[in-house]
Amino acid sequence: MNHDSLLQTAENAVRETGRLIRSLTHAERGVASTEIGGREVKLHADQRAHEHLSDFLSRTGLPVLSEEDKASHASPLDAIWVIDPLDGSYNFTRGLGHSMVSCAYVEKGKPVLGALFDVVTEAVYVGGVDHPSRMNGAPIRCSDATSLSSSVLCTGFPARFTFETGSGSDSYFSFMSGFAKVRMLGSAAHSICLVAQGAADCYAERSIMFWDVAAGIAVAQGAGARLMMPEQFTLDPLSVILAPPMLVEPVTQLADRSRAFPRH
Repeated sequence: MNHDSLLQTAENAVRETGRLIRSLTHAERGVASTEIGGREVKLHADQRAHEHLSDFLSRTGLPVLSEEDKASHASPLDAIWVIDPLDGSYNFTRGLGHSMVSCAYVEKGKPVLGALFDVVTEAVYVGGVDHPSRMNGAPIRCSDATSLSSSVLCTGFPARFTFETGSGSDSYFSFMSGFAKVRMLGSAAHSICLVAQGAADCYAERSIMFWDVAAGIAVAQGAGARLMMPEQFTLDPLSVILAPPMLVEPVTQLADRSRAFPRH
């Protein structure tokens, strides 16, 4: 399949899966288990979404790497679907805010296509490195911000983030203080989509997983944003920074001064 066909498949897959999630009963939205000392929840809805999205994508004949399938994590990151069936699970189960169905097509270790469905608004985001990004069919672009003093940063403290003394959390706070506003929304995928559409200016997060950000990164790049970190993707916790072109230099300088982001 060519990239156009793959992107259409991904769009259809996240839309169908998102609509399934929206139809779930109250019981199906509940917590099934917890991990990382209770800081990460797994819902019955996560498994339902995983099964539906994986089944849809498997019809392409390509392998699927899913957050919810640990056996798939050994798959090489080449010509593969990388999915987070429900990013923002805690938001979803508590009605706190946005959650996203996230699907990326990855080639040679990099996300090149992405499709995402917003479970709250039913908005669909699609795009990629060589595919101009769209929201609900309309073109989107990252912001033209040039100054940190008027810029909005989307970030978060994922389950693997540590606040322990000596962990570098002070440097992280120093980095955040360089922006006019900071927003933490509970979904990395949603945060990156806000950067892609120009509502926020920069996304930066530490100790985040590849499946959380892969599709969003592809869409943000298709909207003109620059990926500053990481240089290489792995399934270990990552440091990720995305910004519009005119903010790349000031964000790089701020990140270097604060020493907030170890390089991978």
